[in-house]
Amino acid sequence: MAELQVGDRVWVGAGYDMDPAWLAANPEGYEGRIAAFIPGQNEQPAVVIVLDNELVLPLGAGAVTGSEVRGRYLVLELGHVGADWSTPKPRVHVELCDFEPEPKRWQDRRQGAWVESHATYRVLS
Repeated sequence: MAELQVGDRVWVGAGYDMDPAWLAANPEGYEGRIAAFIPGQNEQPAVVIVLDNELVLPLGAGAVTGSEVRGRYLVLELGHVGADWSTPKPRVHVELCDFEPEPKRWQDRRQGAWVESHATYRVLS
């Protein structure tokens, strides 16, 4: 698998859990375009994806409680030490934002909603 690049089209969806709450509105997953790489929480950069369609989380999905959350930006972080963006089918963490994330580490920027720790992605041709 080649390294991801800005402009690549990707699909993001279910990983280990085949029926995750964050995919309730669209069980097939979401497609979008890689808009940027930003500093990650660890050694590897995070990937910012602009979705083709807005993702709307039902109440209580992910780490969100008490309110509906929606957005068009996903931030993906690699879930395993030693993985990089050329690793086939890596486990990724997913953050949903209703704003374009700043090019700063998660710890140092405005944060979106944490929605998934075991998602997957693939590059679309």
